[in-house]
Amino acid sequence: MRFDDFLQKACPPLDLEWRKYRRRAARHGVNARLEELGLQDYGEYLGRLRADPREADALPDLMRITVTRFFRERKSWELLRQRVLPELLESMPVERPLKTWSVGCCGGEEPYSLAMLWLYGLPPELSGRSLQVLATDIDPDALERAERAVYSRSSLREVPEPFMQSAFRREGHLFHLAPEVRDTVVLFRHNLMTDPLPMGMDLVLARYLPFTYYTGNRRRFAAERLWQALRPGGALMIGLKEKLSSRERELFHPWPEAEGLFFRRNGKA
Repeated sequence: MRFDDFLQKACPPLDLEWRKYRRRAARHGVNARLEELGLQDYGEYLGRLRADPREADALPDLMRITVTRFFRERKSWELLRQRVLPELLESMPVERPLKTWSVGCCGGEEPYSLAMLWLYGLPPELSGRSLQVLATDIDPDALERAERAVYSRSSLREVPEPFMQSAFRREGHLFHLAPEVRDTVVLFRHNLMTDPLPMGMDLVLARYLPFTYYTGNRRRFAAERLWQALRPGGALMIGLKEKLSSRERELFHPWPEAEGLFFRRNGKA
């Protein structure tokens, strides 16, 4: 069985969008699992998935992309800096920290981008406010990379130059993140679909995970979980290439003139 044939058979029953998976990364994850289980081919593994619900539940995380870059889609980060963060802070008591959650944080690039934006990019009138960043992923290897916080040039190409000078120390071909940025972020292992949610979030970053790879009931459930984690009026940031369905817009309303950003509607999910 070809790998594409495997994806086409395995993904739809699990509410996964098989076309979205990058073949090299997805194949690597599945092949490693086949070796671990002592299976010979994708056909055998497909039978295992159909017979074992726990194995099927683990498939999405086997095939995830675990590499990203800092300030991916700079336009969204500028909108966050110029409009969304100031408006969120304006609606909050001065003494309360802004509570944020980066879902599927991979190697830490996304939550550390948020920390840099906060430390080096906010206007002076907002200085002195405090920030809490939770960053979660299901992959322990990704979390270990985030904890090390050492990066290659390829993941830094969208970092604004002033941030490069303040936030990174170069050693040879690698760039070490400043402790003041690292210390802003709390990393821990977490499964969006099953683990207890962090609640009362002011901002949730959920880019290129549930709204790219999930379909049907799985996607709806993930959207409801994000809605539950946010406070009323809290902001949701997704990827610029992602869209929310009409059902999901019952939970999140577009932030005015801010593509990829939404706020949580009131009511019940």
